[in-house]
Amino acid sequence: MNSGSGFGKTVSLAAAVGFILLAGFFAFKIFTAAPPVLTGIEGLAKLPVKKEITLKAQSNRDIKSIEVTAVQNGKTVTLLSEKPGKPAAEFKIIVEPRALGLTDGQAEITVRAKTGFFTKTVKTFPAAVRTVPPGISVVDNSYITDQGSSLAALINAKGADKVYVKVGDREFKAANSIYADKNRYFVIIPIDIETQGTPAITAVAEDAAGNTASAPVSTIYKPTAYKKDTITIKDDFIRKHILPLLHKNEGDIPLLDAFIELNEKWRKDAEAKIAEISQKSDDKILWDGPFVQMKNSKVFARFGDQRSYSYANKIVSHSRHMGFDLASLATSPVYAANAGRVVFTGDLGIYGNTVLIDHGLGLMSLYGHLSSIDVKEGAAVEKTSVIGKSGMTGFAAGDHLHFGILLHGTYVSPVHWWDKKWIEKRITGVMNNKG
Repeated sequence: MNSGSGFGKTVSLAAAVGFILLAGFFAFKIFTAAPPVLTGIEGLAKLPVKKEITLKAQSNRDIKSIEVTAVQNGKTVTLLSEKPGKPAAEFKIIVEPRALGLTDGQAEITVRAKTGFFTKTVKTFPAAVRTVPPGISVVDNSYITDQGSSLAALINAKGADKVYVKVGDREFKAANSIYADKNRYFVIIPIDIETQGTPAITAVAEDAAGNTASAPVSTIYKPTAYKKDTITIKDDFIRKHILPLLHKNEGDIPLLDAFIELNEKWRKDAEAKIAEISQKSDDKILWDGPFVQMKNSKVFARFGDQRSYSYANKIVSHSRHMGFDLASLATSPVYAANAGRVVFTGDLGIYGNTVLIDHGLGLMSLYGHLSSIDVKEGAAVEKTSVIGKSGMTGFAAGDHLHFGILLHGTYVSPVHWWDKKWIEKRITGVMNNKG
């Protein structure tokens, strides 16, 4: 009797231990389950006429369920309801708002994913619903353009939240801030000097849901031949002009390496900084009429010159000269080429002491190699006001001004912006078209 009782107690104890272990196992799975990580849900924030969204969910345990709903005007629509039963799952959701009974405006999206009884991820956010694409037409644009020049376009767009002109893979935002009619947009774009072939130029209107409409920007494109030069670099030049800029002594670095570091790395770093500064442009026009060339100056190098550098009878490096080198007397006054706002002053590596002036709508002017700077960042400047003095700071063998014009961070030829008739025909004539 006692023996049977002991056996029964042993079985009961074993069962209790088993139950505890099993309960512990399930508790471990429940309480160590990580909330599902969701990716792709940002695609649900914009719902055009039709859209396919890829949604992914992942966890360290099987995902029990995932549900996506849209709520609008008190009505709930289910976009996805699945029970994956595995740690990672991918879903393709095709959303057609009209077919689902959603109307143009805002809806609220909720994504719920569960891993365990107590572990879940819930994301709720607004979604823009637009089922009518914007309308767009090109009212006017520069009838002709040149490689390395500028092109203006006047666009009419209705129902758009963003209007831009696309050239290749680059987008240039158009502004409606200069017109009373907010369906009118204006943009000046650069035609990059490195453009190969005839570029496809397209005006695009986009709404908050991602619907787009486009129209071609038709212009006559003229390729331009630019001067090619070969410049011989000698050791004495590197010792005298380049090692001091690098703060190195002879023997610290091979002389050719010193030249390449300055001509390539310093140039790349300076252009990256200029591209960053170029994002600061005002959305209104600050300039007035043609730009002015430095007074009493002689041109020593032109925009677009292609330079190959020879060292020990071998071509070792290349560059393009993206402005005009203008020289007068040493330390001559340098004037603002047009009215604007100073967005940068200081050392800019290869350009030395530099001033950048914003003229609005992405248009900027650059003044390099200055011996002194007489303006501060943020200051408003008038056309022909003194901003500094010419010099030979940076990579400059003699006293001069390096003058450049940029559009949205891309260099364009200053020659056109010095020309009153060109500006009136190609830029302001387009901007002021009443059609």
